[in-house]
Amino acid sequence: MDDAGQGREIRRGHRRVRLLVVGVIVAFALVSFLVGLLAEGFAASWLERGDPPGWLEVTGGILAVLGLVIEVVALIRMFRSGSYRADRKSPLWAVSRRRRHELSRAVRRNVVDSPEDLPWLRTTAAQMVRQRRFVPLFGGLLTMNLGQALLSLAPIWLALIGITGVMFGIGCWWILRDARRAEAFLRAHPVDPTTEREGLPR
Repeated sequence: MDDAGQGREIRRGHRRVRLLVVGVIVAFALVSFLVGLLAEGFAASWLERGDPPGWLEVTGGILAVLGLVIEVVALIRMFRSGSYRADRKSPLWAVSRRRRHELSRAVRRNVVDSPEDLPWLRTTAAQMVRQRRFVPLFGGLLTMNLGQALLSLAPIWLALIGITGVMFGIGCWWILRDARRAEAFLRAHPVDPTTEREGLPR
């Protein structure tokens, strides 16, 4: 695939992801709206604010601000490190989702089925290592949610912090596990600068 064709495929991949994100947001908004219409009194009880003591309100405010600071710092580091730009321009956007899953699975297993796959596998492994940037973002969001829960003690916030805590915990464990496996793959299959250019598969 030439550079122009790969660029078109990358842009097409970006559009697919944007449509997916918009679809998820719209679906979530519709479900929330329907639940609100059906719940009525039940929803009101879940949104009712509690009466936290003063020290708990102070702690909640500190955690909410701390979570926001973590989010801002993590976003700044993500853009300044170049990881966001590297992923946005990754040639992996030009391949199918099934192919990306196959490459990720091979990296996790530290298996190279064909020498021709090595540039793609190294690119996939490098992207998996860069996914670590999402861990502080998840941590900041969870810290903000915890602060808001302590500020209000509303049942909805307590339920939300429980659900997001489990989701983010599993997500962070998965990301860090994959990053370690990807680093092991890159150590086992280093780039030969005389024959290859890492991250530029064709």
